Amino acid sequence: MSKRWLGLTIILVCAALLVFAGWRKWEHGRIYPATDNAYIGADVTAVASRVPGTLLKVAIAEHDSVTAGQVIAELDPRDFDEGVAKQRANLGAAEAAVSLQRARISGAEAQVKAAAAQLELARADRDRFAALDSKGSTARRQYEQAVAAEKVAAAGLEAARKQLAAARAGLEAKLKAVAKARTGLDNALLQRSYCTITAPCSGVVADKAAMTGQVVAPGQPLCRIVQTDGDHVWIDANFKETQLRRIRVGQSAVFTIDADGSTEYHGHVASLGAGSGAAFSLLPPENATGNWIKVVQRLPVRIALDDEVPGRLLKIGLSCEVTVDTSGPED
Repeated sequence: MSKRWLGLTIILVCAALLVFAGWRKWEHGRIYPATDNAYIGADVTAVASRVPGTLLKVAIAEHDSVTAGQVIAELDPRDFDEGVAKQRANLGAAEAAVSLQRARISGAEAQVKAAAAQLELARADRDRFAALDSKGSTARRQYEQAVAAEKVAAAGLEAARKQLAAARAGLEAKLKAVAKARTGLDNALLQRSYCTITAPCSGVVADKAAMTGQVVAPGQPLCRIVQTDGDHVWIDANFKETQLRRIRVGQSAVFTIDADGSTEYHGHVASLGAGSGAAFSLLPPENATGNWIKVVQRLPVRIALDDEVPGRLLKIGLSCEVTVDTSGPED
């Protein structure tokens, strides 16, 4: 074979190898889409005060690890202690009023019994004088006085009963006042409990802004807690829209964290975003213009972690490289 044909053969073989390698790379990228536009994310909980006050103590520092229920800070409780004492005094006064009203009810019941006995005596006198009057054995005036005494006794019994009913109605009002005072005390104790600010979850303290002596308002963030365990950590991988055709929820994925070099960890596709990053940006693009230029969009794909990743690597915002295995049958 001449040198000319040998050289042409080598060129053709090299070209064929390049085409084959390019095809293999394209086929691999189609079945195993990958991206290096991926970052670690996690649930971040803001810790804030529920009531206004002055910080007496701040018990955490930046980057501290905390557990749920751990004390973060304490507010000056003196104003709230005064409120609790005031509500306790109101409750005591309301309970004393109830005791006094019960005593009035007891007195009214005794008056009813006395009036009933008086009416019974007056009726007996009326019956006796009526019998004497029918025989002519007594003066008519005495009989009339007995009848009038009976009417007076009946009116007295009715008045005593009304007083008893009013006293019982007053007791209902006093009991409602006691319930209201108890609610006020419970609310004051609740407000007092807010002076101790605790961690709502476990994690790592970040963005600490609380300082001893600082006056804080309700809802003012004191720090943030980054949760770095379990389902609270994930990876948001931004794939090009041209890579999404075969990606489905549940498919396995492998990822590496740039801070850890080439160690591979396993995960799976947990969800696909509802829209591209550009659609939810502060200034979304206006495509209905005459100077429109098509740009390949990226969609966030959430990757759940299956392997246990060292805690030192689970820092939000760290870069990752993600590859999804779509070799299974398409839907």
